Amino acid sequence: MEERLKKLTESLPEGMDGALLLASVHRRYYLGIVSSAGTLLVTREKSYFIVDFRYIEMAKQRIQGAEVLLQEELAKQLEELAARHDLHCIGVDIGYVTCTVFREYQEMLGGRLAADDRLEHIIAGQRGTKSREEQERMRKAGQIAERMFNRIVPYIRPGIRSDEVQRRLGILASEEGSQRGSFGFTVSAGDNWMESEELPDHFPLGKVIDEGDVVTLRIATQYQGYWADMSRSLCMEKATGERRQSCERAEEAQRVLMDALEPGKRFDTAIARVEGWLADEGIQAIPDYGWGVGLEIREGVRLERGCLEVIREGMVLNVGLRMREPGGSSVTVRDMTVITDQGARFLVRGSVRKG
Repeated sequence: MEERLKKLTESLPEGMDGALLLASVHRRYYLGIVSSAGTLLVTREKSYFIVDFRYIEMAKQRIQGAEVLLQEELAKQLEELAARHDLHCIGVDIGYVTCTVFREYQEMLGGRLAADDRLEHIIAGQRGTKSREEQERMRKAGQIAERMFNRIVPYIRPGIRSDEVQRRLGILASEEGSQRGSFGFTVSAGDNWMESEELPDHFPLGKVIDEGDVVTLRIATQYQGYWADMSRSLCMEKATGERRQSCERAEEAQRVLMDALEPGKRFDTAIARVEGWLADEGIQAIPDYGWGVGLEIREGVRLERGCLEVIREGMVLNVGLRMREPGGSSVTVRDMTVITDQGARFLVRGSVRKG
């Protein structure tokens, strides 16, 4: 964690004297602690973590690289630290704070906060490249998801409702060791093209699964704070050959995309390649081909048109697509991948790949 703080300090843009981090995810990333409160102030000379009495002892025992201070009069403490280190322009993780909170801290610091996203880009770049330890935690989270998938498949059958499947996934998550229990699952069947696959705002409709349906599962699991995310479509026994072919085509499109994810190139180049393939094949897909995963289920880069970010070794991404089949249904395949010096590779390669 100390190295992460040091790297952040060294990466502060010209004209920015320090950083104020208020998000819980950043306390976890830079300090290695889980807390519902606390203010991390990073300067070019030294870092400080100001926290209330609930977390003070834990913070003193666990935190390295930052001086831990008991929160007493936060405004006065921040003002004194800003004056001590001659801070005039302080970046803030602005995407994680409300306007009200920003105004409160701006007043405490006498107008020193920078209302721009320069710091956000720096943090996103730093968090976007995962260490071996982070990759291993995400691999274990992915293994939990794969085990859940293997166990839920025999449970899915015609006549059962999609919300029953979703509740069952919550039980399996707890049994297999996911830290977030029943959070992180969507189940859809039949005419689902217009349904959202976003989390956590998915509400199961309770549709009864039909003999010819394609059932799509999204399973998100967490291990030691890190997420894994996978989606898979299953064909019921009486699904048409056309629907089964759609599932195969979705996996083929995923392979085309993964082959295009070469380190050093831009994401928009890879996306243009897969969209060219989809156009040639006459396939309609939602133009959202993946996202970064880590301490948050969606963080950092989004694989979509116009993404100019460079593909970097060490990125961990949920890669795949959702494509439309004739009628109102869709098929989805997405998997956890890691960017290596040889390109994109599956982070978890389970025993079940097809439904």
